[in-house]
Amino acid sequence: MATATHGWRAKCLQRLVRLELPVPKSVALPASTVRAIAAGHGVDASGVLDLFGDGPLISVRPSPANPEWGGPATILNIGMNAKRHARLAETHGEAAADALYLRFIQSYAIHVARLDAEVFDDLRPGPGSLREVLRQYEAETDEAFPEDPARQLSEVLRSMARAWEGTSARLLRRAKGAPEEAALGLVVQEMAQGIGQGTSGSGVIQFVDPVTGKPQVTGRYLGQSQGRDALRTTEALYLTRDPRGQSLEEVAPEIFATLVEHGATCSTRLREEMQIEFTIEDGRLAVLDAVKVQRSARANLRIAVAMAEDGIIAKEEAVLRVEPRALSELLHHQVDPRGPRDVIARGIAASPGAATGRLVFSSTAAQASGAKGEACILVRRETSPEDIRGMHSAAAVLTERGGVTSHAAVIARGLGLPCVVGASEIRLDQRERKLTTADGRVFGEGDIITLDGTKGEALAGAAEMLPPALDDSFRRLLSWADAVRDIGVRANADTPADAETARKFEAEGIGLCRTEHMF
Repeated sequence: MATATHGWRAKCLQRLVRLELPVPKSVALPASTVRAIAAGHGVDASGVLDLFGDGPLISVRPSPANPEWGGPATILNIGMNAKRHARLAETHGEAAADALYLRFIQSYAIHVARLDAEVFDDLRPGPGSLREVLRQYEAETDEAFPEDPARQLSEVLRSMARAWEGTSARLLRRAKGAPEEAALGLVVQEMAQGIGQGTSGSGVIQFVDPVTGKPQVTGRYLGQSQGRDALRTTEALYLTRDPRGQSLEEVAPEIFATLVEHGATCSTRLREEMQIEFTIEDGRLAVLDAVKVQRSARANLRIAVAMAEDGIIAKEEAVLRVEPRALSELLHHQVDPRGPRDVIARGIAASPGAATGRLVFSSTAAQASGAKGEACILVRRETSPEDIRGMHSAAAVLTERGGVTSHAAVIARGLGLPCVVGASEIRLDQRERKLTTADGRVFGEGDIITLDGTKGEALAGAAEMLPPALDDSFRRLLSWADAVRDIGVRANADTPADAETARKFEAEGIGLCRTEHMF
């Protein structure tokens, strides 16, 4: 089994099984089979169901080669019908059986039958809800909801395969950098019910902070739920003990301890920090999936260094895991991704970092702000050599025109200033000293905004910031890179401050000194 033929999810599940984690029985369909299904060829759905025993409930999950390419929605509880509902009512209770059946019908109607989501989304488990959703399905399709599990599975597979090959899906994948021939595998997996007797529910858990990369258990758990429901409600429990409410560690300490062990196993054996999706059914733990933790640039650096220091990966691999441009970002303040973002303008990210300050519309005003010790954001239609003094005084630069090689972009990168250029949706009135956004909001001189040069956005107000990440992890990674480099590194410095910075970062000397900047 390979990622190229069966997708990342199938390959990851194979590794989890080899690590002896409690993964439910799973069957991976390769991309060639999925393409054949999309082209109209049949699939032996009954044969697939036979692999799971008598009367199984299963899910189908997408498995593209790269998780960032997305995919069709996961369908849960395939195989539910009146007979299976009656059996579940005996073992799990009437309410649990109704909730599972209702969820499947809603999901099938929206994602497989392609019916109007508004018709089905509003129904919630309760007296009469199951009867009502079956009535609505028949009214919309002129046929009863399919009872045959083989037909249900066949229709789900066909729907997911064709959704992947659709024009909209192709355009979305292309925007994410996927090749034209990007293929999709599908994973058919036995359901681990998170609804039922005893301790039952679902959740996700990870063991590092996605922003800082520091060790920290994060995630949520929701009793009597399936999939990623825990991330969609405020009623979910915390994972570790927390004064704000009840936690999984208190409700099921043995299960929590087992999850921590599984996380350590994934980190050591898969050589990556993983987010684990899990389900608990009547006190029994099942690991449904594991994906690489989404992380910021600073978290990625800290995780790579920590893994190298723990002997999980080599120092050379740690260096290769950090993109060079990420180091430039970490030298500057960054907008905290956990905080709110009120975006007022978007442009080209010309120079990384972030700064908050008062709007000024001329170099003279920028110099005046600098003289008073006030941070300011210089906004110009485009900059010229006459704006150099103002740029020196500003905390960041925003221009209506220009690209990555424009005057503002080149000078800002040289000065280490956050800069966004080509914000063509804003309208500047230099005479009235005001800026009008695409949605009609008006900002005048002195109003506070935040410029995010890393993402190419301007934000209203003072956004929450993260300081530069010049910590021990940063310096250690640079020392490892220094040990294996085969070229010399000299600085571009033409002021005493530049020379001091060059010494701070252990440059071997000055390679370029432009004397015109001294005078």
